[in-house]
Amino acid sequence: MANDRPLAAHEILDALENVSDNEEDYRERLICILPPPVDPDCLTDEDSGKEDNVTLNNLPRNILLQPAEVMIQGQIMVSDTEEEPSDSTGRTKRRRTYAWRKRDLAKNPVNWPDVQGACQDKRPIEWFENFLDEDVISLLVSESNKYAVKKNLPGDITTEDMKCFIGILLVSGYSWLPRRRMYWENSPDTKNELISSAMTRDRFDFIFRHLHVNDNLDLQDKYTKVRPLVTLLNKKFLEFSPLEEHYSVDEATIPYYGRHGCKQHIKGKPIRYGFKAWVGATRLGYVLWMEPYQGATTMCNPIYKELGLGASVVLTFCDVLISRGFDLPYHVVFDNFFTGTPLLEEITKKGLRCTGTVRENRTSSCPLITSKLLKKKERGAVDYRTTHDNTFIIAKWHDNNIFSIASNAVGINTKQSAKRFSQSEKRNIVIEEPHMVSIYNKYMGGVDRSDENISHYRIGIRGKKWYMPLLTHMIDLAEHNAWQLYKINHGKLDHLGFRRRVAIALIESNRKNAKRGPSRPSHHEHADSRKDQMHHLVIPQSKQTRCRQCHKKCLTRCKKCDVGVCVKCFETSFINSVNLVNYI
Repeated sequence: MANDRPLAAHEILDALENVSDNEEDYRERLICILPPPVDPDCLTDEDSGKEDNVTLNNLPRNILLQPAEVMIQGQIMVSDTEEEPSDSTGRTKRRRTYAWRKRDLAKNPVNWPDVQGACQDKRPIEWFENFLDEDVISLLVSESNKYAVKKNLPGDITTEDMKCFIGILLVSGYSWLPRRRMYWENSPDTKNELISSAMTRDRFDFIFRHLHVNDNLDLQDKYTKVRPLVTLLNKKFLEFSPLEEHYSVDEATIPYYGRHGCKQHIKGKPIRYGFKAWVGATRLGYVLWMEPYQGATTMCNPIYKELGLGASVVLTFCDVLISRGFDLPYHVVFDNFFTGTPLLEEITKKGLRCTGTVRENRTSSCPLITSKLLKKKERGAVDYRTTHDNTFIIAKWHDNNIFSIASNAVGINTKQSAKRFSQSEKRNIVIEEPHMVSIYNKYMGGVDRSDENISHYRIGIRGKKWYMPLLTHMIDLAEHNAWQLYKINHGKLDHLGFRRRVAIALIESNRKNAKRGPSRPSHHEHADSRKDQMHHLVIPQSKQTRCRQCHKKCLTRCKKCDVGVCVKCFETSFINSVNLVNYI
């Protein structure tokens, strides 16, 4: 029966609260409540609540009983993505709901074509020069000379100087000294004859102080100092990259201990302090793409910004793979920092495949068994659901711990056997591992493998400028990628042997042949052995040299110290000193 009386405010509120969550009506509703009548007998100054914090819970009874009207504004909103950005009216995001089914993901198997080229027999230096070619060297030379001229110094760095300089940097990765000047020190325990004979110490210091990449600064880019080199090397990494089916996306850390707004502290990582970078790599660690992290201004494709940072990074790397032009269904693997149902749908639209662990609050209310109940089941138990349109699958597996994983490419079957150690039984046991977990474990470690390889022989010479670790890291990365190509083409050298060959080739082919004059001996040469009063004898020498004490010409030398000394100075030092000699 119709009721023409106006509804009270509390009746309207009850009706709105009882609206079913399944109704697809998200229009804005405004409630207008008529003012209550003034009661002349009510004399009080008390308020029902603060005026700037009025909620439904603190409205007084006389207001809730007043007639009210509700006005509905806006259009019905339906979204295909998990989350929608808020509009100008401040409307909150809504999540897409899925219809889930308890079945495995049914996808046709992919026959990956064999499109690799013929094996190339190249020397290590030729593989390295694929990346640090004339374009990169000319960029370093021209910008470094401009930087030196701005400081009123001669901009005379040549291409040969820069290549020899890079060779010395590579040597410092496996022949490390705590101070770079020790490579030129005239002391038998530190002097490196290869380095000291190729370039003078002052010349190396000059190039190192003025090493520069970019002079046209972009205030929106926090890494503008190194941006041209990163862009150029990313292009070359992609050009020579091996064509593989599986790739991984993860974060890498470049060690840095100074002060900079982009420096990160990541607890529990091998490198806790430094610059963070997003990296896409193959299973063995060849890096195709690297982008330094700088917060909200990270250089990712802006069209993916609404999906969040993690999804933007993965989708930007997917665009890099698609830009190769082979139109192949690449398979990208990533961890739970990136994974979400919107990302799975976007990658599916691009025609690519993906697998990644996922956090439980990003599963779009997938009705999986709770972790508490799954943990009570036997080890290896799994629960899974697939979307009604067979787009992707989300599963939860009981291993050492409970974790969730999602994929749009592979499902649970065919399960494989995995060996685990049972803490309760104190022995190794065999459990069933879902196929999607096997794919994730096999291909996820590419970025970590590249980090490990680089860390073994990272350039040891450090500078004071904040961007110097980034420049040296890009050189290390180019050398590492060159070694990866060398190994793919059946090279026999390990990483250390490959790096040594590249460094020696760069130094010997670009060294200066100018003859150096005599250098001053080290202050610590024979500092203790010359005063031990043991086995110091004067012996003749075939070539005339200078006496180390009086600097006159002499034909004798000390047998133990191996320095020129005349008999008179040797005798004088022996008689007038408690120690044996003081001629050094």
